[in-house]
Amino acid sequence: MADTMENIYDEVAEGVGSEYVNDNTAEAADIPNSEVDYIHHYETEAQPEADLPQPPEHLYEFETHSSASSASGKEEAPKSPVGIASMAELVVQGIENLKTEDKPEKDNAVVVNGNGACADSVSSNKRPDPQIALFVKAGSDRECIGCCPFSQRLFMILWLKGVVFNVTTVDKATKPKQLKDVAPGTNPPFLLFNGEELTDIQKCEDYIEAELYPPRYPKLACKHQQSKTTGNDVFAKFSAFIKFRGNVNDPKRKDLENKLNVSLRKFNAYLNEPLDDEIDEDDDSDEAQISKRKFIDGNTMTIADCVMLPKLHILRVACKGMLNYEIPEEFTGIHRYLANADNADEFLQTCASDDEIIWAYGGRRKPKK
Repeated sequence: MADTMENIYDEVAEGVGSEYVNDNTAEAADIPNSEVDYIHHYETEAQPEADLPQPPEHLYEFETHSSASSASGKEEAPKSPVGIASMAELVVQGIENLKTEDKPEKDNAVVVNGNGACADSVSSNKRPDPQIALFVKAGSDRECIGCCPFSQRLFMILWLKGVVFNVTTVDKATKPKQLKDVAPGTNPPFLLFNGEELTDIQKCEDYIEAELYPPRYPKLACKHQQSKTTGNDVFAKFSAFIKFRGNVNDPKRKDLENKLNVSLRKFNAYLNEPLDDEIDEDDDSDEAQISKRKFIDGNTMTIADCVMLPKLHILRVACKGMLNYEIPEEFTGIHRYLANADNADEFLQTCASDDEIIWAYGGRRKPKK
C-alpha cells in the first residue's frame, strides 16, 4: 500500500511539473527545474475551460422545487421575497376564517405566527419552537371564536410572544372525539405545551412567560408594579350592571351604572397619569402632565393588556348592545387606550365578534350574511 501511494504521488508531481514546464519551454530552458515558480505559472497561465474538472452539482433543499420545474421543461417565474406585512396578512386571514367560516370538525385549528417564527428558527440555527396547542371557547355555531376574556387573554399572550402555535375552538357541550382525553372535564381555555396539559389560567400565563423568554421571545411582564392591578375591579362592576333588566330610569340601574363609572374613572386616571419614564422634569408649567402612552405599561403591550383589554372590549360591546350604555367621553385615557388597541392585530384579530358577545349575554345575535 505504501509503495502504491508513493507511486501515485510521483505520477502527480511528474504530471504537474511537466505540464507547466513544457508550456513554458523558453523560460524553462534558462531556469533550473528546482527554481521554476510553479505557483506563478498556475495563477497566470490561462487554461482552457474544457480541461478543468467541473465540480459535481449539488442542490440544497430550497432549490429542489425549482430544479424539478426546470427538468420538466417548464420555467417557473422567480418568487419575490415575502415581507413581514404579507406574513401578518396571512395570519390575520387565518384568524378571520376561524371566526366566520364553516369548517369540518377535524379542520378546526389555525396556525398562528407560522411563517415568521418558523423561518427565524431555521435560518438562525436555534432550537425549534415548542409544540403548543391552545384550545379556546367556541361561539354559537360551535366553531367560531366565542366570548371569553380568558381565552382571548392566552391567545393574545402567545401571539405577542411570536411563537408558532395552533389555536382550536372547542364547544364544551360537544367536545370532539379526538379531544376527549385532553383535559377531561375542563372548560376551555386550556393549553398543551410540549405535551403537558395546563388548565389553570394563571398557571398557563406563568408557564408561557417562564418558558418563552428573551432574547428569542419578548418579555411581557410589566415594568411598573401598579400596572399589574389597575382596573382589576372594572369587570366585576360590569358583571353586576349587565344583569340589570329593568326600566332605564330605575334607581337600581342608576346605582349600578354609577358604581361602574367609579371603577372606570380610577382606571382612566391611571392611564392619564404619566409613568416614571414619561415625566418631563424640565416642564415648569402649572398644568398637570398627561400621559400619551398607548397601553397600560408603556407603548408596547404587556400581560396587563392581555388581561384588561378583553374585559374592556366585552364591556363596551355588551353594555351598548344590551343597556344602551357607552363609556363616558370624559374618560379620555380609556378611549385613547381602546383606539390604540383597535389598531393592533394581537387584540383585534383575537376578539369574538360583536354579535357573539351580545349573544353570550342574552341578546339576539344577528344571522350570518
